[in-house]
Amino acid sequence: MTHGIGAEMIPEVSAAASFVCRLLRSRGRLSDAQLQVFRDCLAQALSEHYQHHWFPDRPQKGSGYRCIRINHEMDPLIGRAAGRIGLTSAQLFSLLPRELTLWVDPYEVSYRIGEDGSICVLYEAEPAASSPAPLAYDQTCKNRFMMGGRTSPPKNYLMMVSS
Repeated sequence: MTHGIGAEMIPEVSAAASFVCRLLRSRGRLSDAQLQVFRDCLAQALSEHYQHHWFPDRPQKGSGYRCIRINHEMDPLIGRAAGRIGLTSAQLFSLLPRELTLWVDPYEVSYRIGEDGSICVLYEAEPAASSPAPLAYDQTCKNRFMMGGRTSPPKNYLMMVSS
């Protein structure tokens, strides 16, 4: 069953958009008005992008589609939201980590900075009582990625974000 845009993804989309906005804010170069427009545009873009790829009854389904990635290329959803506030691609790359992975799944939003960085949870919720429990932890896109062939120990990153 496909779930449309709605209140069920608002906390996750909001957590993801707010996190990227805080990363931009930490460099101190953007006004509060610019950051608010960016956050709103990104949240709307994520909601529209996930509209037919949001499955609270099977949170792992579509996980790869919902993964936001910066790795030598800017994620197009972030790029479009940044364009709305006049940021060029070069400016955006200077304000965000060179490598960022953000997983936006039903009931959990998490991120990793760098290829070998630790995965940190931004948002976590329990499934509604009427929903079946999510499948085993190791079946999500994020966890398959975590388990797949790391050759070096994880590097810990200290990230301070002010709001």
